[in-house]
Amino acid sequence: MLAVLEELRALGVRVIPDGGNLVISPASKVPPELKERLRAAKAEVLAALARPIVAVQPAQCKHCDGAGECACPACTLRRTDKAVPCSTCRWTDHRLWVAATRPETCWHCGGSGKCGCIACDPKEPCRTCGGSGKAAWIQ
Repeated sequence: MLAVLEELRALGVRVIPDGGNLVISPASKVPPELKERLRAAKAEVLAALARPIVAVQPAQCKHCDGAGECACPACTLRRTDKAVPCSTCRWTDHRLWVAATRPETCWHCGGSGKCGCIACDPKEPCRTCGGSGKAAWIQ
């Protein structure tokens, strides 16, 4: 089951639980054989994705030194110079901030659909948006 999720991640595919279903995006990247394996492991994948993430308390957070807010690139996604809810200890507030400040274009490729960073191949589509250039929901 975890192997299926790892293979999907390696392809740059997101798996999002939607009620009792799984949404895969972009589905066009997933070979038929892998789709069948995902269908067979659907219940296990849904259960794994439904497990709650335990947040640390701000006072114990080593990422923001207990401040609860952070201005690092991982937390701000380079959208602001101001401190935002820490992605480690205030992850629920951070996800709300991410949704509220979501740009219309992909933060990673700037909307071009291609990115030349070390994680992306400039000959292939951006791994964050799948080449659409549009903002992608962070799971």
